[in-house]
Amino acid sequence: MKKLTAVLLLAGAGLCGQTYAASSEAASQSYRVSAEAGVAAEQKAVYELINRYQTALNAGDTQTILSLFAPESYSQWNEKPTADSNEKRRQQYDDLFKNEKFETEFAYDSVRVSGNMAYVRTHHHRGATVTRISDGATLIDLNREVFVLEKQQGQWKIVVYTFNTNPIQGVS
Repeated sequence: MKKLTAVLLLAGAGLCGQTYAASSEAASQSYRVSAEAGVAAEQKAVYELINRYQTALNAGDTQTILSLFAPESYSQWNEKPTADSNEKRRQQYDDLFKNEKFETEFAYDSVRVSGNMAYVRTHHHRGATVTRISDGATLIDLNREVFVLEKQQGQWKIVVYTFNTNPIQGVS
């Protein structure tokens, strides 16, 4: 309950309009960067962790993905049971990678940091694809993701990951 309250407070803080300056980095890094240097540095660290997740997703690398999650964490996927342990998450990703090969580049809608909590909203650009391994069919892969992270022992870790599919993408 304490963690859920922190997540809700963090989300609320993000909605209240913190001061951000435009990012000048890669096009896929389109989130607004805080004018406060310390917060901006934490945003970059959070962004880099989610980029490692994306790279591992595209490589089908379950082990790297597992290393990005906190010991007490949750991944919630469409039409799948919540994975609340690394064993369940390992099965979740291993099963996924047996069936699909991803070519995804996240568009970053927001990267917000407040103390030792952060959240990231991403979506897949139109044209993102997944290849179904059974028959080689290329399918459009349109998702929106939310990552909630917590800084634990000096390192950012994913504590909640959820996504939904949606045919119309964009920032809203």
